[in-house]
Parts: sequence; C-alpha cells; structure tokens
Amino acid sequence: MLTDEHKRQRVEISQILLHRCQHEGDETVDMGPVGDYRARNKLLEHLITGDETCLHLSTPETKRDSMTWKHPPSPITKKFKVQQSGTKVMATVFWDSRGMIPNI
Repeated sequence: MLTDEHKRQRVEISQILLHRCQHEGDETVDMGPVGDYRARNKLLEHLITGDETCLHLSTPETKRDSMTWKHPPSPITKKFKVQQSGTKVMATVFWDSRGMIPNI
C-alpha cells in the first residue's frame, strides 16, 4: 500500500519528468525513406514504467458456472462452499516506449 509520502514522491517525480519532456526532449528525426520528418521526444525512449497486482492461484467457479443439465429423476448433486485460494502471487509488468519488456 502506498503511503502519503510515496504518493507525494510519485507526483513530484512525474512533474519533473513532464517538465523535462516539454523543455528538453524534442529533436527532429527522419522517420522513413520518403523523407517524413517528425518531432521525437528522446527522453521518453529512456523511461521504463511498470505495474503490479496480486493474483489468487485459483478462483472457484460461481454457482452459475457450475450448473449442469439433469433429467428430472436424476439426484441433485451437493455443492460445497468454495473459497478463493489463500495463496497469491505478485504479477509485475514493465514497458517502455516500444512496448512490453519481457524480463526485468
């Protein structure tokens, strides 16, 4: 969980990077054989960002998912209450200006 100090630091760093992008990073680059020139921000090519989330290792079916068709004389199957797995894994993803980075 992010503390107020962590949130403040993220805002401060984001403002610094935004200022640098707006004032330092632009250059004109030939983007192809037809002479297409576009402004490119060099600073953005060096930034890496990421995200993380906790995932349960197993998620039980809902009652609706576990429903099955039965003939009227068939016995009713008992359903037990199932809970999510207590075991979790942390999933992290990182990417840069070109896309997702497979391994960091």
